[in-house]
Amino acid sequence: MYVEDEGVILRSINTMMERKIQDVYTAPDGEIGLKIFKKHKPQIVVTDIKMPVMNGLEMIEKIKEIEPSTKFIVVSAYGEINYFLKAIELGVHGFILKPVNVSKLMNLIRELGNGILLQKEIERKEEERKRSDEALREQKAYFEHLFESSPEAVVISSNDGKILQINRSFSEMFGYTEEEAIWKVLDKLISTDELLKEATEYTKQVAGGKDIRIETKRKTKSGKLLAVSVLGTPIIIEGKQAAVYGIYRDITDRKQAEDELKASYERLQKLIQDTVNVLANVVELRDPYTAGHQHNVAQLGIAIAEKMKFPSDMIEGIRIGGTMHDIGKIKVPIRILNKSEMLTDKEWEQIKYHPTVGYELLKDLDFPWQVAKMVLQHHERFDGSGYPNGLKNDEILMEARILAVADVVEAMANDRPYRQSLGIEIALEEIEDNKGILYDPGVVENAVGILKNGVFVFSKKHTT
Repeated sequence: MYVEDEGVILRSINTMMERKIQDVYTAPDGEIGLKIFKKHKPQIVVTDIKMPVMNGLEMIEKIKEIEPSTKFIVVSAYGEINYFLKAIELGVHGFILKPVNVSKLMNLIRELGNGILLQKEIERKEEERKRSDEALREQKAYFEHLFESSPEAVVISSNDGKILQINRSFSEMFGYTEEEAIWKVLDKLISTDELLKEATEYTKQVAGGKDIRIETKRKTKSGKLLAVSVLGTPIIIEGKQAAVYGIYRDITDRKQAEDELKASYERLQKLIQDTVNVLANVVELRDPYTAGHQHNVAQLGIAIAEKMKFPSDMIEGIRIGGTMHDIGKIKVPIRILNKSEMLTDKEWEQIKYHPTVGYELLKDLDFPWQVAKMVLQHHERFDGSGYPNGLKNDEILMEARILAVADVVEAMANDRPYRQSLGIEIALEEIEDNKGILYDPGVVENAVGILKNGVFVFSKKHTT
């Protein structure tokens, strides 16, 4: 803003200033100048001193009350020394003598403008720094709160394993106060002698920049052992590892529950095995031959399934199914089971009914495997020519297809009540000749592989 009571000078300088300055306001005296300032708030005010109504210095005083940061340039004639002294007291930023040298005035305005811009940039950066500092303080307070209020035991240690900070949960879990723990070697503080080597090795791994996640045991101040899960991770600051962050979770209750569940499972497995043995023994009491046969079929079935890389749970089911696959013979008269001559058609029909009888006996038992279906299907054949339901291909359980091959091989390779053993070579010839016809080709190939190279040998002789 330019304030000047001489109209010619005001218009002349205003014209020249407007060429280089975007917003220029003019006033013929201090009173009008004050009104214009209140409305537009110009950052630089150029004013004459001696003016009617309100002189320049009076206007400056009032403007400084409104906006202290405003920059002022005073324009006046020689001989007004008292006014200049007063202007200095008011903190005026520049002086121009009349007649006004417009070039000098513009340079002075430019310097003040640059100073204003620089000050604004400084203020902006200072405000950014304050905001950044405040954000950091808030973030620090937030993470300190998270650290301290975490329900899991948290510890920060140096790269060589010395404790720098622990939270409340760590103190509660392990029984150490902060004073007792700080600067102690973490692994020595909470590891038993037996676990110290393991703990030290994991600490080295994290110190080397590796994350770890393990389940192990650590001891409290009182010596009590806790089952814990441990998460260790390096703290990286500006590309360098500054410390190690560790989280400990007490999983003692979970481990106890797992141990109890495991014990319960083992008891269940024993109960299942005892049940299987009882059922198998019922048949053995009536037919000693069947006892050795069922055992051998189960063992060969297991060997085939292992060669085919089936899961352990499925293999266990084959063992159970194989051990009881002929349980239905409990309803076949002993005279037929032990008959040394060839069976009649009627007797053969009674024998063929044993898979169905076995299924009916077992179908309501809650085994973890499809044992009843294995027993029902172990005489089905790949081409649908088997019994009792004429199933074929994938309609037959894989377990039953394995037991079918094992059953035929075992029966032919060992003595029967009505004939001597035909030998393993004849048994292998039977399944190879009928591979893909009566028997699953994959099962046959694996059975032949383990029988020909001597990997499997029948361990139990039949009792006659």
